Amino acid sequence: MTPAEFKQARHALGLSANGMARMVRVASGRTVRRWEDGSQDIPGPVQVLIEAAMSSLAVRRYMMLTAKSRRPSI
Repeated sequence: MTPAEFKQARHALGLSANGMARMVRVASGRTVRRWEDGSQDIPGPVQVLIEAAMSSLAVRRYMMLTAKSRRPSI
């Protein structure tokens, strides 16, 4: 998955960088932005999660609900 494909998937899922971070359980949207600009490699497990979310409505719904229910830690 290229950085551009990752960003396109995030937009298709209707998520902000912070929302995507919550969905894939990384610290912040800053990590997501680094994946999108290519300065940091997208981890394989994250790629699998995004591909699953894009190909399955059931997976997408589950992941979206999980992302929305997780509160950022302060």
